[in-house]
Amino acid sequence: MTKFFSALCVAALLGSPAAAIELNLVRTFDADGPSGLTYDRTYCGLWIANETRTVRMTDPWGNEVRSFEAPLHRVDAIALTDEGLLLSDGSGLYQNVDRDGRPLSEPFRLSPALRDTDGLYFDGATRDYWVADDTAAEIVQIGQDGVTRQRLIGYMMQPQLMEPQGVTVDPVHGTVLVVDDADATDSLFEFSPDGTLMSVTSLDFAGYDAEGITVNAEGSQIFVAFDDGHTVAVFDYAPSAMAQMGEPLPSSCVISALESGQPPV
Repeated sequence: MTKFFSALCVAALLGSPAAAIELNLVRTFDADGPSGLTYDRTYCGLWIANETRTVRMTDPWGNEVRSFEAPLHRVDAIALTDEGLLLSDGSGLYQNVDRDGRPLSEPFRLSPALRDTDGLYFDGATRDYWVADDTAAEIVQIGQDGVTRQRLIGYMMQPQLMEPQGVTVDPVHGTVLVVDDADATDSLFEFSPDGTLMSVTSLDFAGYDAEGITVNAEGSQIFVAFDDGHTVAVFDYAPSAMAQMGEPLPSSCVISALESGQPPV
């Protein structure tokens, strides 16, 4: 409870909008320089990138389940797709792979303008990609055809979002969640689906240098990767727009299977 109120108080000091996200730290676990996260509902697992070729899956408590070496020279950001995983090397190059790391496509670029991808999310409903471009300080929603649907420009916000890293969309509530790293505010920015800034909440009570974020919509939880802190934090959360609250997605996996170290079949 103390940590929850701390998050609200710091958000107010940052000058964020009046609405406040509910964020309650549940636990943290060790991870080696995590930079990108994506939650896999098929396995109740968490895929973690750390700016090397090695991609790991852990259970929600941090126990490693499996890993692979990516075909890209490094993986900075990662997203779940219908076929498997989408990897980014952090420099605007992307590649689709299966859950064993085998290529499903040749490396490609979504847009010549996207050259510093630090966060990545694939929206299965719209078939669009959400990209956090650190150098441009922008969040870009872009279609598979390369057409930009929406741009959230960090320097035009108050407070400013100058170092956007991880980005994800809550499939239940539609909110867009972005983490800003320690070179800026080390905070969680929450946007409505149309790009309106709803809240900003400091994350320094839970870790240091926020880099990646993903949602477990089955349990109304978010995971945040702290790069320099070498941890992943797990939060119970609810979006600030309570009227838009939806029901958690039904569970599609057997957590007990991962607790024993074996992925479900």
